[in-house]
Amino acid sequence: MKKHEETQQRRDKIVRNLKVKPELGQGLRQAQDILNDYLKERGMNQTPERSYILWVIYHLDVPFDVDSLHKLVCEEKAMICRVTVYNNLLLFVEAGIVARFQPFVNGSQFFEKCIGQKPHGYQVCRRCGAIKVLQMSDIIEPISNQVASSFHTSQVCMYVLGLCNSCFKEERHDVRLRQMAMKLEREKRAKDRQQKSEVRRRKRYTSIKDVKLDQELQALKEKKNKK
Repeated sequence: MKKHEETQQRRDKIVRNLKVKPELGQGLRQAQDILNDYLKERGMNQTPERSYILWVIYHLDVPFDVDSLHKLVCEEKAMICRVTVYNNLLLFVEAGIVARFQPFVNGSQFFEKCIGQKPHGYQVCRRCGAIKVLQMSDIIEPISNQVASSFHTSQVCMYVLGLCNSCFKEERHDVRLRQMAMKLEREKRAKDRQQKSEVRRRKRYTSIKDVKLDQELQALKEKKNKK
């Protein structure tokens, strides 16, 4: 429970560091136009909440999860429920203006804007979700140039997945604990097998003594009868 709380604290720290940056907003107008066309095609209406959530997303410079975006939206504006934030995120993903990724072992996911983004990379801890921006344009651009001309690219991004230093130490500690537990379990099983073997040996020894004693008594009876 304590480890879970420590991991949650690191996640909360990441959420607190997530801030709206007014100097950003690249690609927002294009994303709004794409979203408006998408909504019109499906007979849906634009709403103030939907517009504001999109505005917040395009003024962030790092990926985010549903909870972190929900907290940030509620800090900047009147209360918007988490379900509304999540449903709109799914809508943005379907419209092609937000990307969704699932790099974590536990299946958790995060999102990021995908219009007006330069090729970039992220270092992601698969355990606590810590994200660090990497300058990888020299690596990603040659890769993006190899994409087929018939493929309509909306975003070029690379993710380096692994463990941050804190999670790495925790995982090594967990591995050592599991190894110790397995060692103790093996020792316990060996001791149990030894005890069972000793019990069987004693039973066998006792049964042999009983047989010999019966044989001696029978021999005495026969000897007595002969007399």
